[in-house]
Amino acid sequence: MKLLKNSFIKNILTLISGSGLSQIILYAFIPLLTRLFYEEVFGVFMLFSSTVLLLKPLISYQLELAIVVPETTKKAINVFVSLLCILFINSLILFILIFLFKEPIVTFFNLQSLFYFIYFLPLAAFLYGVSFALEYWNNRNENFKNIAKAQLIKSSTMSIGQLTTGLTIKSLGLIPGYLAGMVFQVSSLLKNSYSSIRQELHHVSLAEMKQVVKQYKDIPIYSTIINFSNTLSNELPILLITKFFGIKATGIYGLASKVSKAPTGIIQNSVSQVFFSKATQIVNDQGDLKSFVLKTIKGLVATGAILFGSLAIISFFFEFIFGSEWKDVGLYTRILIPWLFFMFLCSPITPLITILNRQKVLLLFDILLLIFRFLALFIGFKLYNNLVISLVLFSLVGAIFNIFMIIYLISISNKKQIGYQ
Repeated sequence: MKLLKNSFIKNILTLISGSGLSQIILYAFIPLLTRLFYEEVFGVFMLFSSTVLLLKPLISYQLELAIVVPETTKKAINVFVSLLCILFINSLILFILIFLFKEPIVTFFNLQSLFYFIYFLPLAAFLYGVSFALEYWNNRNENFKNIAKAQLIKSSTMSIGQLTTGLTIKSLGLIPGYLAGMVFQVSSLLKNSYSSIRQELHHVSLAEMKQVVKQYKDIPIYSTIINFSNTLSNELPILLITKFFGIKATGIYGLASKVSKAPTGIIQNSVSQVFFSKATQIVNDQGDLKSFVLKTIKGLVATGAILFGSLAIISFFFEFIFGSEWKDVGLYTRILIPWLFFMFLCSPITPLITILNRQKVLLLFDILLLIFRFLALFIGFKLYNNLVISLVLFSLVGAIFNIFMIIYLISISNKKQIGYQ
């Protein structure tokens, strides 16, 4: 267990180093970008990126989760190649649908603010899906340095691209830089993963691809709906604020959300990836899973208290940092902290759902969460016509549901599991 603990922490620190530097770069550029672009431009960017997040599970079927699970590399490489084929086909279908039915799609999903950028949604979703596939391949092989390096390249390229656009062709907004960052991230991951992928390609066959997709069918069947509903519930404020309060309000909320999630996301995402790998090993070896889960949560509580306490204090200075037009960013940030704190504790250990094959429970949980979050926002919008009240209710619902999920994850980690057969 000592060796496991040391390797666990070492791998987390490797990811945090890359993520930390990437977030420092993003934060350093934000005060410049808020003075180059109006709130509406940030709103369009947030709407675009939120739509990409929603599309990703629909075109990947969350099959990247199955890359880590198999005991043999032969199965893993067949899952990986299957995912790439699925991503390409579904992205192409998505582009054709947008090309043929742009007007009804824009109207139904309230995407009028995206203008011609709607045609870039399939490309962005494809790149996002490929980056996940490559990250999980590196996760399986414990090549966490490759993931950290790619994150750093993405943030650097995106920030420089957005700044360049702001200083030259401001009308293009923030989306071109965002796309450039994704391209460079995928390029970096592919370059550093090419050797390990090529060594296993001889195992790939159509028959094996069909077999692994069938074996891990519960992941695409349930995780696609789970991830989509969870992402939709997280992105509801972006979609509904755009509809009821306009794209300017979306930009202000979007910046608050981005600033609130970024510092904790450094640790949250890093712990989640390493936890997935180590927890899978423990389950396969019939080890003490509950002890590992509790130690992880204990570390997250201490870290989260420091991070969110600091964020709450710094939020009072956001008007000075970002400019007078962004004075509400600090208030929105403080409202979101209760939800984000408990999500910080819960999210890194949710890979247990996939490892222990409990997607049905998570599906029910996420559907209920989506319903209650919608009701929270609806009450604030319709009954009070007040964005602050909407966000308070939204944050409260998120906090309560994450507490219940943490309790459930601890309980299932204490039982003998069958997993995938």
